Amino acid sequence: MPDGIMKAMSKDGTIRAVIATTTELVECARQRHKLSFTATAALGRALTGGALLAPISVREGQVALTFKGNGPVGKVVVDASPNGTVRGYVENPQVELPLNSLGNFDVGGAVGSTGYLHVLIDQGFGRTHMSAVELASGEIGEDINRYLVNSDQAGSLVVVGTHLSRRGVEAAGGLIVQLLPDHTEETICQIENNITTFGTFTFLMRRGMGLEEILNRILSGFEITPLTEVRPLKFFCKCSPERFVEALKVLPKKDLIEMAEEEGQAEGRCHFCNEFYYVNKERLLDLARNVR
Repeated sequence: MPDGIMKAMSKDGTIRAVIATTTELVECARQRHKLSFTATAALGRALTGGALLAPISVREGQVALTFKGNGPVGKVVVDASPNGTVRGYVENPQVELPLNSLGNFDVGGAVGSTGYLHVLIDQGFGRTHMSAVELASGEIGEDINRYLVNSDQAGSLVVVGTHLSRRGVEAAGGLIVQLLPDHTEETICQIENNITTFGTFTFLMRRGMGLEEILNRILSGFEITPLTEVRPLKFFCKCSPERFVEALKVLPKKDLIEMAEEEGQAEGRCHFCNEFYYVNKERLLDLARNVR
């Protein structure tokens, strides 16, 4: 199933939802960053969470999530835009932990339950808003849910998952369900009961279900109306050789010359996509000549 995202609402006006499949982009991140199983599960959930938050938070611009817990994986950082591009990284990509008591990847232990989730909402044109909430568990989905409850002052449910095998990422995706003012107390109980009954999000994906089918299964009992078509998602980074050169231009002339003469080149690596960039000696000296 190609990666995609769509928004929907119940006809009775009690809930709205955004749902996504992210298998290909999470696998792309796993390969680029050479992630361990545990780190893949952590970053995969965060990438999915960012993809889900972007279209409900901004029309332009982007959403940036930074999970800073006390676990060994270190920071987990994600950028996502409403046009379907997502990128991210973990500070320590090789961290591996034993499975937790439920037999799942121990994302909570890797991220840590003490710390903060920082969320930057960039509406574009220099309009930004930063907020932070204490981590609920380090399990990513619960932490994003805590952020939504604090920011929107309304009930929500966040489900994100990544299924892995030795071959790589076999299924990844999730959804956010937000309660609207007309909901009843039974609404969230119905949704939670559906999830308990029908299994995990990635389990439904591995059964070959599409987005609308999964959404209708999880939101069984509600009449759901799609608000958008399924739109594509992809792992995409804004870095480029040109941006690396522009970054070098801010260095003092002396530093550029020293780099050219002593190292013979300049080397840079993008944290978000692990891409390496190189500028040779001749180009460095040319940049130095143009420094005022």
